Amino acid sequence: MERFLIIKNIYKKIHIHFLYYLVALLAIITGLFKDFIIFSLLIIIHELGHIFIALYYRWNIEKIIILPFGGMTIFKEHLNKPIFEELMIVIMGPAMQHLFYLLAMNLKPNFLLMNYHYTILFFNMLPIIPLDGSKFLNLISNLILPFKYSHLITIYFSFLVLIGIILFKINNLVVLLILIFLTIKVISEYKNHKYIFNKFLFERYLYRFNFKKSKVIKGIKLALMHRDHFHFFKVGNSFIKERKILEQKFDNSNDLW
Repeated sequence: MERFLIIKNIYKKIHIHFLYYLVALLAIITGLFKDFIIFSLLIIIHELGHIFIALYYRWNIEKIIILPFGGMTIFKEHLNKPIFEELMIVIMGPAMQHLFYLLAMNLKPNFLLMNYHYTILFFNMLPIIPLDGSKFLNLISNLILPFKYSHLITIYFSFLVLIGIILFKINNLVVLLILIFLTIKVISEYKNHKYIFNKFLFERYLYRFNFKKSKVIKGIKLALMHRDHFHFFKVGNSFIKERKILEQKFDNSNDLW
């Protein structure tokens, strides 16, 4: 009964993007409906990989969007969730897709399946927001750099890769639609950068996360705060806990960073 309710709850969160219907129509008109079905199947399998591991870690799924070039599972979760958990969620999408591909090819080799599998795999690993490649880049950056700079690096990388692709002569309507969609997403992420960083800080103010690692930051520089770390701020010869600094910022509305 519990499993049935979980499946029913997930089903309600699935949204089909209008671009998916548009590409489906183009596939029917051009006689490529078989290609479209294989492509869609790989997308669904890929997204199920993200969903299964997210359910395992008890992440709250807000919605699942099916697009013609992939899917997006949007979570309603803290930005301060463990990096390892998010990394596993990101990796399991391509991993499940590849496992399905190996099993299917072992049963009956199919050139279309092979072609579309590697196309989706390569495309999805491009470091462009909101593709898995951008999430992977962001998570790896967060292992080394502060949250704020990791987010900015992901945004700038997204712009650079998009510009590199646009410099090629694109004469395919589907590819153009995808590029327009991705460009809108990257611009939106850039505009929301300050809000996202403040959300990262505000979560640390509202909730008490049990981080095992800690860092010392010289001066009151909230922009240097990392994920998965508790911080001490060194001011002169004194060490101030992260909690106290965040209380000063949000209780008194002081712009300390």
